[in-house]
Amino acid sequence: MTGLLARKAAPSLAHFVRRMVGMDRAAAQAVFSEFLSNRSLTPPQIRFIEMVIDQLTSRGVMDESALYEAPFSNLHAGGPGELFGGKENVIEGIFEKLKAVESELIAKAG
Repeated sequence: MTGLLARKAAPSLAHFVRRMVGMDRAAAQAVFSEFLSNRSLTPPQIRFIEMVIDQLTSRGVMDESALYEAPFSNLHAGGPGELFGGKENVIEGIFEKLKAVESELIAKAG
């Protein structure tokens, strides 16, 4: 049973490959397109979303906790919650999209 648990905890081959080659930029932009086209966002908020796309393009996957670390924290020391203050639906949407990207990768591996 321990071997089975260890295999389930280990990243899949698809996860490993995505980390090595990154995510296609057009695919990452498509995932976040609704935010990029949101005219109510400020330039720093748009830059934050572009940085998420950059991370996915270079690393393929991204843990939500990274949104609270550099380089994201360089945009606002208060984190995404304060950067997107009053626009909670946007930051919640970003978290949901990151989960969806991860879930899609897991589904492809299964």
